[in-house]
Amino acid sequence: MFKKLYAICLLVENYERSLAFYKDTLGLELNSQDTKYVDFKLGDSLFAVFEKGTATTMFPRSHMTTGGGCVIAFPVTDVGKTCCVLESKGVKIFEGPKRMPWGQEVAYFKDPDGNILEVTA
Repeated sequence: MFKKLYAICLLVENYERSLAFYKDTLGLELNSQDTKYVDFKLGDSLFAVFEKGTATTMFPRSHMTTGGGCVIAFPVTDVGKTCCVLESKGVKIFEGPKRMPWGQEVAYFKDPDGNILEVTA
């Protein structure tokens, strides 16, 4: 039924704070922007940030939960070096860098809404 991913859209409390985090701290490149909504093109998919108060045009806020329910992973060439860059920008790495038993190197940090992000090589 589903053959590819179109988009991941994070519903956030503070649009400006999240825009600054993803654009300035993580360096994602803007694709499009509207009122309290922005998306970044990542390969064939979109990664979007939408403020909860404005996202109620899609569905009621009662269906919007707090962050941390999933892990969003970004591939990088060097996990250790990426962690150093992130930490220099004020990002707290809460786990890793570490090598998993299956050989993957990972580290974890959170966005301003508590969503868990992973860098992996």
